Amino acid sequence: MDLSGQTKKPAVIYLHGFASGIGSTKAQYFQDRLLKAGYELALPDLNVPTFSDMTLSAQLEKVETVARDFAEGRDLILIGSSLGGLLATIASQKLKSRSLKVQRLILLAPGFGIKERWQELIGAEELDRWRKTGSKSYFHYGLKKELGLKYSFIEDLKNHQTDDLKINLPTLVFHGIKDDTVPIEKSKRFAALNGDLVELHELVDGHELIASLAVMWDRSANFMKE
Repeated sequence: MDLSGQTKKPAVIYLHGFASGIGSTKAQYFQDRLLKAGYELALPDLNVPTFSDMTLSAQLEKVETVARDFAEGRDLILIGSSLGGLLATIASQKLKSRSLKVQRLILLAPGFGIKERWQELIGAEELDRWRKTGSKSYFHYGLKKELGLKYSFIEDLKNHQTDDLKINLPTLVFHGIKDDTVPIEKSKRFAALNGDLVELHELVDGHELIASLAVMWDRSANFMKE
């Protein structure tokens, strides 16, 4: 009797953060460990259709396409960093409604509350200038150069709930207490809203969580087996 189907590991999709790419430190760290642990991994580029024209809607469509092509009929784990963590959370519910078997979520400093947070980060005046000019320059860490991002990115956020999100699957969250990009209170609220489904780890680290890679991997590796 072939028992291979009973022991096959879930497929994993890793979603990188804003102005980042598949070559980021966290993405490469998790890719290395996941592959060594025997997981099949998809690591899509979420700068779609390009970074300049990127929207949350386009990114969610990309995640759904990758999930359908890569993990149709299989258990699936989503790992997301920063904006990728927000995408993973939203996508987990959308994919389940499309009969994809999303089993677990792992979120690294997830970008909850991005609609409100953006103005806090750059100020109302700068946000208005972005709206009037149509584009704002950001340093893209994946491509290592300044690129313009169209204001349509901000306008599209109105189409999505980015805070007070409810989930229905086990979720592991890591967040730094020194995070000045996405306050840890966002993850605390997410955990409070979702009760026993969420396991939140507060780390002595900033938004990038680079100093906590080994800790996050050790707990994630066990979480994926539970």
